[in-house]
Amino acid sequence: MKNAKHEKVWKFDHTADKLPDNCGIGWLLNDKIKDKATEGITQNLLDFYSFKYRRIPQIQANEFVKLCNIAYDTGFKKLLICKQGIILRNFIEKSKEYWNTQYKDCVIVGHILDRKHRWWQIHPQCMFIDLEWWVASGRPEFGENQFDDIDWTAPKIRRSEVTLGKKDQVYNPTEIWSTNETVQASGKWQGHNLLRVAMEQGKKVGIWNDELREGKEYLYGEMMDHYEKLFQVGADLWDARWYSANTESLDTIKKDHKCKTVYSTSGGISPIANAYINNLEEGGKLVAYDIDPVAVHMQWYISNNWDGRNWSKFVKDYKKENPIIGNRFVCEKDLPFNDEYIEGLGEDFVKWWNTTYQTFKHEFRVTDIMAIARMKRELRSEIDEDSDRKVFIDVSNAFNYEINSILYSKNIRLRLENDYIDFFNKYPDKFVARGFDINKVNQDPKFSYLPKLFPWQNI
Repeated sequence: MKNAKHEKVWKFDHTADKLPDNCGIGWLLNDKIKDKATEGITQNLLDFYSFKYRRIPQIQANEFVKLCNIAYDTGFKKLLICKQGIILRNFIEKSKEYWNTQYKDCVIVGHILDRKHRWWQIHPQCMFIDLEWWVASGRPEFGENQFDDIDWTAPKIRRSEVTLGKKDQVYNPTEIWSTNETVQASGKWQGHNLLRVAMEQGKKVGIWNDELREGKEYLYGEMMDHYEKLFQVGADLWDARWYSANTESLDTIKKDHKCKTVYSTSGGISPIANAYINNLEEGGKLVAYDIDPVAVHMQWYISNNWDGRNWSKFVKDYKKENPIIGNRFVCEKDLPFNDEYIEGLGEDFVKWWNTTYQTFKHEFRVTDIMAIARMKRELRSEIDEDSDRKVFIDVSNAFNYEINSILYSKNIRLRLENDYIDFFNKYPDKFVARGFDINKVNQDPKFSYLPKLFPWQNI
């Protein structure tokens, strides 16, 4: 299987088929966030999510009716509304199995909350709406909070006795149904008008189940006590982890060039594959770097203990023997992908691992690729002016990685990547770079809405 092409095409989880047909994402901007730092973090998160889910058409607005009108005029028939302040973990991915079952024929799905004498609320943090129904219903307003004890007649809603979340959160039913009766309510919570229209028409309204609720968070930046939720963002930011399997495609055909130095991020087998595919010469320098010390440690351990075969078993055995570090492993479900990749490289790779690889000068570094001035100085020092040997660098998805995206806006990440590209262009025959693609994607006509989706994006 020498130089056999690896046929597997890695499919990202964020493809458009995770949502119903003709459904886009509508980002509802939030001008009620009280803290400027929190506002910046939530903007950075929207930058990241819009890029991550770029295969799904997207629009934005700062008001519900405006958002729905733009979506409908754009051609959307359905809309998943996510409000600025949302933390999307795997909510969209998890939702796929429910659209044709639990939420089939729903005109609204969301956080539907029982507010007793003040009737019901739809929290706008994350909500699905059938736009064709909404337009046919006269494009009703969402309905904002009115707590002046306004008495009004509302549709009576029947609810489940079973609740979601904590046992004392009785305001979270699992299901609601319309009736032909009315009740007297005092005051109004947000979403009351939209829900009223649906209930008066006898339409099906769904409620996000526990599994989907666990797939996201909301910061509640409108409240000054949001810091507890904000802490979770920080916890995610500094939580050490190692990607035990690669979450992106790996090159399979050996390149024509020869390298004297290879720099590679430390996920999965990236440093090894990059050195092999890019023909790092005997005695060459292999730098496995990462911002995460656990990832760097694992590359050191792999270098000294792996035999070039049975990747899944190797990782699982290590985790069993080292549970504290092993608990920091992620993407274990994708370990067979690495096995398949290694098998596709054949015996030539195993022979290379046991011979050429062992001659490399190895460096294992905790390094931040965003520290561009230091990185450029180092890369420049690696240039061999007297030969055609290359310096290879792979940054993987560093410029569109969630952790980096919390710290750096899209504007900054685009500029940083451009600075690197400008540097490489000064030495056109000396560098081979991989993973510098956020600018390319941002300018791709397939994603024409990406470059300036949000008002704070200026590049």
